[in-house]
Amino acid sequence: MTATRPPLVGLPRPPAAPEPPSSRTVGLVRGLAGPLLAWQAAQLRRSTPRLPEPGVPSHGGAGLGFSRLRLLIVGDSSAAGVGVTDPALTLAPMLAESLSRRISETSMGLTRVSWQLAARTGVSSSTALPLMASQQLDQADVLVTVLGVNDVLEQTPPGRWLANLDAIRSHAKHRAKVRFTVHCAPPRMDLMHFVPQPLRWLMGAQASRLDSALRSHVRHAYRRSRFVLPFDPTTEDVDHWLAADRFHPNAALYARWAEALADHIEYDLTQNPARGAVLPTGFTPSAWAALQDDEAEPGDSRFGALG
Repeated sequence: MTATRPPLVGLPRPPAAPEPPSSRTVGLVRGLAGPLLAWQAAQLRRSTPRLPEPGVPSHGGAGLGFSRLRLLIVGDSSAAGVGVTDPALTLAPMLAESLSRRISETSMGLTRVSWQLAARTGVSSSTALPLMASQQLDQADVLVTVLGVNDVLEQTPPGRWLANLDAIRSHAKHRAKVRFTVHCAPPRMDLMHFVPQPLRWLMGAQASRLDSALRSHVRHAYRRSRFVLPFDPTTEDVDHWLAADRFHPNAALYARWAEALADHIEYDLTQNPARGAVLPTGFTPSAWAALQDDEAEPGDSRFGALG
């Protein structure tokens, strides 16, 4: 039976995902409003400030003691930290710090969490794999993908989106020996009020179609889950959470993202215990020491609730 993921205390629930429109409806809107959509997209590109990447290193870590958990983060400009100027305030280092703090408070004792980052502005699900292939990947335990916005802009079909994510995961499993995968869901682009209509509707529809496909794809997957950032623009002031371009997270939202994602990863690990080492050399017996065998059926979901 699938366990229910406990709610994050003190954090809002994301708004319910809308029912995605059919490909026929999306095609009809594109056909009828094509010139207007192209003009609005060009205007949006011209009016949106181009923020630089803060120069996050490709490797890092947080905490003291043995390195018992290793992360591989693959993604776009948000994974690269666009929206802040201090590399320490981006997703990868803050996620590692949060996980290290949580693990160190258990019977395992002081724990270092290491991370490797393969991320660049403009990366989509189709260009993430070449980016990974161009780097030497260290062994990792958990793969985190931060992809979707550029697939929305490129209007990637849901089937191709899922195939690309499968290829990224397979590549990480083969080269980095990854055991767990967490896919960050595309953001709710229909709630970005600075985007004019009907372009906002089209972007929101595409994001919804990708997210719905991902949700169905991983619902019964083994050691694979979907993460939704607990942020509700319908009840929270977007200006308090977004960078100057009104598109990327600011430091406060990166911090919330890291804490919530750490909760998600910790829950998946503890709910999916297996014999043997999910964690690298230096791992000592703990609540995770009973990890299930890799021979478990692929369709047997032990991740807990994936929505």
